[in-house]
Amino acid sequence: MKKLSLLIALGSFVFLSIAKPEINSTQFESYSQQMKTMSDKYISENKFDYASKTIDKWLLSYSQLPEKERANYKAVYSSIMYNQAIAYTQTNEMYKALKALKEAVRTGFNNGDQAQNDPNLAKLRSYDEFNKIIKSIKA
Repeated sequence: MKKLSLLIALGSFVFLSIAKPEINSTQFESYSQQMKTMSDKYISENKFDYASKTIDKWLLSYSQLPEKERANYKAVYSSIMYNQAIAYTQTNEMYKALKALKEAVRTGFNNGDQAQNDPNLAKLRSYDEFNKIIKSIKA
């Protein structure tokens, strides 16, 4: 029975990966607000595994926007990546955390003081790459 359930879940995932339905901007704005609220809540409650799952779904919804509309949501994308950096840091996935933070900065995150003082990113501060990312914001 477990194998059948797994096959059904895998089949659904493959179908959705291939179909990749697009969502419109109105749907995305509403969904994005909900995902931000949920991920912020999970982060504040130190439920980083839940936050990570929520952020992954939020990122998936962003990727389902038509490509020409994604440009209108760069600030949202940068927020997604910043929250992802937090979740990865707190689940000890430092390489992924640094990569997500760098992507957040590349796409518009520009609050170096916030990143430097965020207790959720404290574990990253010992990495040279973190300091390079922060300096790139202030430059």
